[in-house]
Amino acid sequence: MKTVLYLLAGVLVVLAASWTYTANYQVQDAEERVSSLQRQITRERSRIAVMEAEWAYLNRPVRLRALVETYHPELQLITVDATRYMAINDLPTRTGTAPVSAQQVAARMN
Repeated sequence: MKTVLYLLAGVLVVLAASWTYTANYQVQDAEERVSSLQRQITRERSRIAVMEAEWAYLNRPVRLRALVETYHPELQLITVDATRYMAINDLPTRTGTAPVSAQQVAARMN
């Protein structure tokens, strides 16, 4: 009877040790994945910060104004100000009205 108990205890110890061994390596793998994801998140945040800085640099009003002046002949770009907007009553309605051409809209704005 003692031998059976000793044998059973030995089997339980081996099973517990193998479970602990497996769990240990699973935890180590999970920790490696977490640290890898944290490094990736840090890199992506850094890239986002660089892109935001580039976007702010490219959208400087002085630069955009110079581009408008440079490419005005080809693109016919106009500055946007309060006088360029139409009143809501001047907009065409969908029921029964013909579409308004770009020239008609430009004529209304000037």
